[in-house]
Amino acid sequence: MLSLAHVSLNVKNLERSMEFYQKLGFKPKFRFTRQGKHFGHYLEVCEHNYIELFENPDMDAPVNTGIMHFCFESKDIDDLVKLLDSQGILHTDKKLGCDKTWQIWLSDPDGNAFEIHQYTENSLQRIGGEAEADW
Repeated sequence: MLSLAHVSLNVKNLERSMEFYQKLGFKPKFRFTRQGKHFGHYLEVCEHNYIELFENPDMDAPVNTGIMHFCFESKDIDDLVKLLDSQGILHTDKKLGCDKTWQIWLSDPDGNAFEIHQYTENSLQRIGGEAEADW
């Protein structure tokens, strides 16, 4: 069985992005250096799941690689919303998606949009079925 190991992002300012993702509770795991200069970082989301950041100071916007977005799972989205609010991190209102899963959306400092969701008993990710898209 395979699972998602990590998501890799180009960021304009590594320290700014590190600060943002650490506010979400992600923990620094290791750094990348080149000729002794720090240019990347691995952050642990949860056991065996990571986000990888590489600094690209010349970047004007997120690099489009065909990825529409990425998503993190929260065990308690209401507690997470309180944490985001206390950290001053902007996000959408909590919404029950057409897949019967709670979700919020936010963007990192470089404009990389991502979703955070919490499964419910009726989430289609758990029980299967069909979702009529509402977007």
